[in-house]
Amino acid sequence: MKIFNHALLFAFIFLIIFVPRVSAVQILPGEQFEAMAREEIEKVLESRGEFRRHEINFIRPLTSINLPNGVIDLKIFLPTSTVSYTGVTPIKARISVGGKFYREINFGANVKVFDSVMVANHDLRIEIPVTESDFRIEEVAVDGRTEYTKDAAEIKGLVPHRFIRAGSPVSINYFQQPVVINNGNIVKIVVKLKGITASAKGIAMNRGRIGEIIKVRNEASQKILSARIVDAQTVEVGF
Repeated sequence: MKIFNHALLFAFIFLIIFVPRVSAVQILPGEQFEAMAREEIEKVLESRGEFRRHEINFIRPLTSINLPNGVIDLKIFLPTSTVSYTGVTPIKARISVGGKFYREINFGANVKVFDSVMVANHDLRIEIPVTESDFRIEEVAVDGRTEYTKDAAEIKGLVPHRFIRAGSPVSINYFQQPVVINNGNIVKIVVKLKGITASAKGIAMNRGRIGEIIKVRNEASQKILSARIVDAQTVEVGF
């Protein structure tokens, strides 16, 4: 009996030490995270009408993870419900096994959207008029918020109100009309009242651009009026 007991004890120790214990596990591949995350990003882009060429690159490689046995429920979502064109788009993976929450994983992706737009051929300085030769069409990454210009004719003769670096995409919003009247310029004051038009010689008291309101002094009456700039020689007073 003692010999039998010793044999059982030896077999038990052998199993513990030498026979590997097998845990029932299943593998959730990293490729599945990536595929589902790409699908979510594509859905958000499509919902905002974004169909331009784009690239999705994850911040770090997504590795496979081991899970215990059970039915896996994997949900991928964007916590902000938006896609960033210039920064990191945060992504969450929520994993449940057998109907119970198991783990949440946070990761992110860089999303770049491309469009063929006007870019500056060289540095464009404030208040210097531009022409079509200052630009070229090029496919570049865009920020998703700015409406970039695709036709140089739209900005011909305008001046930048901000410094624009060479190679930067440009928007019509970066430009404005040039200053056409300066303080002290002689101008023609046009007055319209009840279908009657009259004019007088005046002196500009401010600088301004087409469409802006400036102060002018009627040279004959010395009266100061507010007038809208029509062109480089004419201002209009409305009643």
